[in-house]
Amino acid sequence: METALRFSGYLGAVVLLFGIIGGWIMGSYREHPLLMLHIVLGALCLLAWVVTSGLHSASRAGQVLSGRTARFGYNVVLYTGVFAGLLVVANVFISGNDKRWDLTEQGVYSLSEKSIKIVQGLKAPLRMVAIDAPQIADPERTEGILKLYKYHNDKKVSFELLNAQARPVELDRLGMKPGNLLYLEYGEGSSKSVSRINEIDEQAITNAVVKLTRGAAKKLYYVQGHGEPALDSSVEGGMKQFADALADEHLELEGLLLAQTGSIPGDAAAVILADPQRALQQTERDALVQYAQKGGRLILLGNGENRDSDDVRSIAQVFGIEVGLDVVLDEQLRLFAGPQLAVQFVAQSFGAHPVTAGLRQSDPPVFLFSTSVTAPQKGAEKETYSELLKSGPNSWAEKNLKLIFDEAAPTASRDPEDKKGPVSIAIAYEKKLDAPAEGNEEGKADSMVRVIVFGDASWLTNGNLMAMGNRDLALNVINWAAGEEGSVAIGPKSFRASIAPIPEATYNRILALSFLGPELILLFGLFVWWRRKVALA
Repeated sequence: METALRFSGYLGAVVLLFGIIGGWIMGSYREHPLLMLHIVLGALCLLAWVVTSGLHSASRAGQVLSGRTARFGYNVVLYTGVFAGLLVVANVFISGNDKRWDLTEQGVYSLSEKSIKIVQGLKAPLRMVAIDAPQIADPERTEGILKLYKYHNDKKVSFELLNAQARPVELDRLGMKPGNLLYLEYGEGSSKSVSRINEIDEQAITNAVVKLTRGAAKKLYYVQGHGEPALDSSVEGGMKQFADALADEHLELEGLLLAQTGSIPGDAAAVILADPQRALQQTERDALVQYAQKGGRLILLGNGENRDSDDVRSIAQVFGIEVGLDVVLDEQLRLFAGPQLAVQFVAQSFGAHPVTAGLRQSDPPVFLFSTSVTAPQKGAEKETYSELLKSGPNSWAEKNLKLIFDEAAPTASRDPEDKKGPVSIAIAYEKKLDAPAEGNEEGKADSMVRVIVFGDASWLTNGNLMAMGNRDLALNVINWAAGEEGSVAIGPKSFRASIAPIPEATYNRILALSFLGPELILLFGLFVWWRRKVALA
């Protein structure tokens, strides 16, 4: 009996330890009676051991500190110290030789092979600074993504989380504007290039890094001199927010006085003509058309309110695109007001095209006084027309502009000659050229003419650009026109959902077997050891 009571100490320690560990893993003790039983039984066994065993008498103290038992204890202490030392050495070695394994099926916690190749190929330092603000981003998720980039090139990549409230001066020094979440800086000294992005995911970061590693920013030109919205104006109707958004994408936007230069500069990645209020000279029109026909990239933005200039319309016609003499109206239902006509509307359908990639129906772009923009049913050989955006099914393109702009009583009604909705408001045109464009290296892939026409330009102006999906659409348009679309396409990663639920009874049996099995094996081993020890005593 005494021997059994002394063994109860070992039994109680093991049972109690398994109960504590099990409760920690399951997160609760009360919901699992087996765990509570372990804790109670373990505590009782330890109490019985303390009461009946321990050191039986002071006379045995000398035997405990000497003889075979003492030597055995010293050896245990020595081996424990050696084992702890080996753990320290192993930990130091592992810290200096970090290695990750992602055991998820789709590599949820890893970068794609494309991103790894780009990061490992960096030739200069890459610094990343993310905004640490829980109300606009998930700091833990952000840090996890940035750690992956650093892991694959620890010598070149560095990152930090910047607390916007604690360090506002540093935020201003980095030029971070509302909406910017990540600052990227590549290179050193005068060769340093910078980008700021508004989303933190692998595809956005990797594409931003690709642009930075290409060196000098691509240059886009903005035609001026005809009353176009000013690039440097920060008031309503200006284009400063648009110019800043392109700078964040490592793209340079520069004004162009075509009447003075007479031609498009050779380093133009794309040219923008946005709602000219005064007519262009014929030489200016010819320069834009010739530039595009030779493999250039042209972005034309009209305005249904502007009836004094038909430059966007006439240039678009050269490429088979019709910009209507109309204004798109949309019938919208207002609470307690019934159906009402609106010149401001959201695009309700998106065509399949890189320009519309990533746009969400829950966050569509908004347009104001847009004209209809339509393409021919069939283009010539090597020509492609794509409808990008359309208004809603209750809309139409009103041709009687006098009624709409009647200051006394503006009105409109759907007539048979009006285009019925959904009305196309943006067209993308592409044409392959057999010969490389001027400035391209001979022998490279065929040149591609790209022209994109919108019936509205106001969605790019200050105030409107940040509304709903306008900014995303603007960057998609510019990247497509400049040949930057889809630099690196990285599909979304997610855990595959389990569709085979386990019944509670089955779950409890699995838990009990996986829990009790190791415990019983350990107790059996301790019991055999204890019996041998007692037999030799």
